[in-house]
Parts: sequence; structure tokens; C-alpha cells
Amino acid sequence: MIKLRIILTQILLFAVSAGAATIDLAKWQYFAEVTIEDGRSEYCGLTLSPEVYSVARTDLADIRLIDGDERQIPYILAREEDTAETVKCSPTILNRSTDAAGNALLTLDFGGQTIKNCIEVETSGNNFRRAVKVEGSNDNVQFFTVVERAYVFAVSGGDYHRFSKIDLPSNDYRYLRICVNPMAAEEEKIAINQASVSKVERKTAQRQVVEMIQTEHSEDEKTSSSAYIYDLKYRHLPIVEIELDVGEPAFYRCVTILGRDAATRKVKIDSEDSRQRFTEVEVPWNMVTTDAIYRYVGPAGEERQHLVLPVRTGGSYRYLKVVVNNYDDQPITIRSASAKMIRHRVVFPAAADKSLRVYVGCESAGHPRYDLARRIGKVDEVKTTTAGIAALTENPLFRKTAEGQKPWTEQHRILLLVVLSAVVLVLGVFMVKSLKSIQSQTGGGK
Repeated sequence: MIKLRIILTQILLFAVSAGAATIDLAKWQYFAEVTIEDGRSEYCGLTLSPEVYSVARTDLADIRLIDGDERQIPYILAREEDTAETVKCSPTILNRSTDAAGNALLTLDFGGQTIKNCIEVETSGNNFRRAVKVEGSNDNVQFFTVVERAYVFAVSGGDYHRFSKIDLPSNDYRYLRICVNPMAAEEEKIAINQASVSKVERKTAQRQVVEMIQTEHSEDEKTSSSAYIYDLKYRHLPIVEIELDVGEPAFYRCVTILGRDAATRKVKIDSEDSRQRFTEVEVPWNMVTTDAIYRYVGPAGEERQHLVLPVRTGGSYRYLKVVVNNYDDQPITIRSASAKMIRHRVVFPAAADKSLRVYVGCESAGHPRYDLARRIGKVDEVKTTTAGIAALTENPLFRKTAEGQKPWTEQHRILLLVVLSAVVLVLGVFMVKSLKSIQSQTGGGK
């Protein structure tokens, strides 16, 4: 009796789990065929295509992997991340001063030879662009140039931005001497409020280049700025950085990047009659990132530049607007721009049935919950067979009701009722026998 009860319970659990593993595919708008290369790995890995990002929800919760029997295949959605380990230095400040030319000076003593590659120089004021020179020494007498000419600046008006970080060539000088030059028009004495030094070790995840197609270019004389508009062709791409190709040999500029998914959108107009009316309104630009770009020649004739802008916000848009603040200088020319993204990977168990599809594009889908993550452990250490994804196709079942698309529990309602009845009957008999056994033992005890 106990064995029979266990068997029927397992059958019931299988029926329920099988029903839960099926989904109503009529709610998904797109699908794509999956191809799997020959391999003996226990798992397969599929990298998402730009098409999938463009039609999927931003949280990617509507991605489903379906086999030939229209059952869900469990998966893990993984993505590499850039890592940075920062070790801060604690130098002693020496000789903070201002010379006759108005330059702010500061010497840092690290107490011994210390490896470092980044410095952050905080200066007084809130609207400036100042040149910075960094020199190194081991005896505080003879100094050698580390950085001939970098810049720190702050921009006021509208959104306030301050840029104080300078990348240094990796060095182990005991002393660093910092000299900040005032702007030509500055009359007030400037000062170095603080200088922070650190050693940063970065590990960069693999990136894929995304083409940025320029659609517009304009110059605004009132704001002394240049604007370039680009089309990435797809929405929601996981962009992590944008690189600009600038024609000028020497420059230093503040750059702001904005984004949106469409130029206009329809807004309903209230009217007295029952007819629906709409008007087109412009979609506002949203902030993506702000940073500094520069190029200059070092003391040994080497070219130093920073043209890659990290994208730190969560916003990912199809259209990007690059605004360059030229101050009183001549506008620089951006010859081209490219973006780089770190794509997600779908890791799933290998199976004999290779007729798989990826379904995507369902606003009502909840986050899938699989126990695969607990079984795999660290996804980046799992060896996988490479899988590919074809171009997306419109799902012919989308928003249609078909008999074949009913949930498993509805298609096999009679079988499910029979299994449930049998389980209830067995459990009932078992409970009655258990009760009689308890009563007989109690009576015997009297």
C-alpha cells in the first residue's frame, strides 16, 4: 500500500510539473531557430543577438527556450562584467604652495617606492579648465616628467560636472610633484584642495563592436557646442563604452552623450466627439554619460589620448546624441564613432532533442524560475558546446487561440482527474487503516 501511494504521488507530481513546463506560445511575438554544434559538453552556450535585445523586455525576463514538444528548457542568463581592484595610497602632503605665476603646487611623499597609476586632483572653483603637470622623484631633488600636460575641469550651468581624475603611466616614484596652471582669465588664486592616489588593476570582459551610423551634425554658436546624432539600428543593447575618432592632433573637451529610442511619439488628443485623434510630440533626450576626451603629445614625443567614454548608466537607447563643449576653441571634428557591448549568454543543458527555439517578446511574462543555477554553480567555469541563433521570425500563433496551444492540464483534463481521484482514494484508505490501527492499540492498552 505504501509503495502504491508513493508511485501515484510521483505520477501526480509529474503531471503537475509537465503542465507547468508548458507555456502559451500565443503570447510570444517572435521566435528564432537554435542550432547546436557537435560536442560532448554537458551544457550548451548561446550568445544573444542584437535582434533579441531590440524586441525583448529590458529585463530580458521574456526569453524562453522551447524544445520540439513545446516544453521549456531551463537556462541561466549570464554576462561577463568588468572588474577593477583599487588600492588607495596614503601619502604625506609636502610643500603645498602657490608660485609667482599663480600655479598651485603640491608634493606627495609615499614613504618609499610605491607603484601607482591614477591620481585625482581636486582644485578650488566650479567653472574652469586647468592644465596639470605631474613629476616623479626618488630623492625629492631631481624630478622626472610623468605627465606633461593633462587637464582637470569643472562645468557649471545646467548639470554640474567635475573631472579630476588623471591616468598616470605606472610608476614607483617615492615623491610626486603636482603643478596646476590657472586659466589665462583667472584672477583669483587657485589651490589644490586634495590629491588622491591609487593603483587600479582592471580586468576587461570581452566586447563586441556595434556600428554607429551618423544621421545628423550641427554646430550651435550660442552654446559653443557641436552635436552629432547616431543610429545603432537596435534598441536595448548592453552598451558599456563609446569610442570617438577625432581628427585634430591636440585637444581637450567635455563630452555629453544623450539617448532615446524614437524621435517622436503619438499623444492622444481629447475631443468632444468619439473619434480618436493623435498628435506627434518630440521625445526628450535622456542622459547616458558625461566624460572628458583629450589628445596630446608627451615629453618623449609619445601620443597620449583618451577617446573611450564609459557608459555607467542603465539606459540603452537606439539613437545617441554626442554633444561636444568647445568653450572658446574651434570645434573639433568627430570623424566616426563606435559602441561596444558585453552580450548575455544563455547556458542550458545539452539534450538529444536539438530542435530548439528561442521565444521572445511577451510583456506579460514573469521571471522564469529554474533550479539549474543551484546545480551548475559558477557559470563562467562551465564548459559549453557553442549554439547559434537564426534571424527572428514573427510567431504565427501570436495573440491567436488554438486547440494545440492550450495548457497541458486543459488538454489532458480527464487524465489529470483520474490521477487525482486515485491518489485521493489511496490516501483515504491509508488514513482509515491507520486510524483503525491506532484505535485497536488504544483499546488494547486499556
